[in-house]
Amino acid sequence: MEHTRADVQVRRNDELDRYELRVDGELAGIADFVQEGGAVALTHTVVEPRFRHQGWSSQLAQYAVEDIAGQGRRIKPYCSYMARYLEKHPAYSHLVSWPQEP
Repeated sequence: MEHTRADVQVRRNDELDRYELRVDGELAGIADFVQEGGAVALTHTVVEPRFRHQGWSSQLAQYAVEDIAGQGRRIKPYCSYMARYLEKHPAYSHLVSWPQEP
């Protein structure tokens, strides 16, 4: 059986306020964001079930975090997936503004 590497692309879609993960051209996941002054709030992340557990979710998260950092902005992880990603990657901790509990 031949195994070919999938074509994985991640990009920011400013028209829809989200980051998009595409696998072989198919929309596989999104990470919604909201601009909040000097920060970007990551509000919701979803990856289609058949694309989960293959490392692509973390590629989506890494791209979003690095893109926000490249803009010189802080990150507010309202989304539980993004919060866990940032907790597992302390190199980004200086960029994070943790949301306050209500």
